[in-house]
Amino acid sequence: MLARQERAQRKVEADAREEKLAAERREEMRLEAARALDRAGGVVERKASEIGDWKEGGKQIELKLGSGLKSDSGVSAGKKRKAASKLLLVEDDDNESDGEDNKLKLETKSKSKETNNSSHSNRPDDAKAPHKENCIAKQSDSSKKQKSSERKDYWLFRNIVVRIISKKLSSGKYYKRKAIVDKVIDKYTAEVEVMDTSNDTRDGGDILRIDQDDLETVVPKEEGQKVRVVNGKWRGSKARVQKLDKRKYVAELKLSDDDQVIILDYEDFSMIA
Repeated sequence: MLARQERAQRKVEADAREEKLAAERREEMRLEAARALDRAGGVVERKASEIGDWKEGGKQIELKLGSGLKSDSGVSAGKKRKAASKLLLVEDDDNESDGEDNKLKLETKSKSKETNNSSHSNRPDDAKAPHKENCIAKQSDSSKKQKSSERKDYWLFRNIVVRIISKKLSSGKYYKRKAIVDKVIDKYTAEVEVMDTSNDTRDGGDILRIDQDDLETVVPKEEGQKVRVVNGKWRGSKARVQKLDKRKYVAELKLSDDDQVIILDYEDFSMIA
């Protein structure tokens, strides 16, 4: 029983010492805050002597910059000035140390968060330009892929005029000779009949089986002649030559089906026999 009373007495004394130390720490921090305010020329709206009395409620003591003291010359220096920031003296309860050790903190209210939000919301439209350019680039790539998918790696058609460009065939005998495609054996090989070199010369009539890589399309020399589109979107369509651009190797064609005018490279159409 006596031992229990002694322990209780020691606990009371320890609590009293702890309370005294806490009060001394609060007083030291109050004095430090007061000295800081003196250096900054500030005043406390609540009496500093009351700081040690508040323990609950998370209250805040608001400190404002600006001195109410008069200078030696008698001119008042206590005019209120707009402060860039406010100092808040906050009591923080430390639950991990028996709830007795209260700490006072000085915090500075910052407006950086609002500034950052404002800068993001007011971002110029130029920041969106890279995204717009990417979209245009993607559309361009998609258009190229579409055109590429419409083209074929074969182009032979029956009854079109072609030119032989193989120097190895019969030791170059038929090099640059024109021929008419009589039959398409498969997509890449044709059976052709060699044409006469002129109306007065009867040197044609030979039948050859030849790969399309040894042939090329024949472009009419005059406008108004019929041609066959051999590659691209209008592959297989018949058309008439409207205009030839020999510098760019393109021609303006008018489709026979719907009178639509299109522009094609020389390699994408050939004269009809």
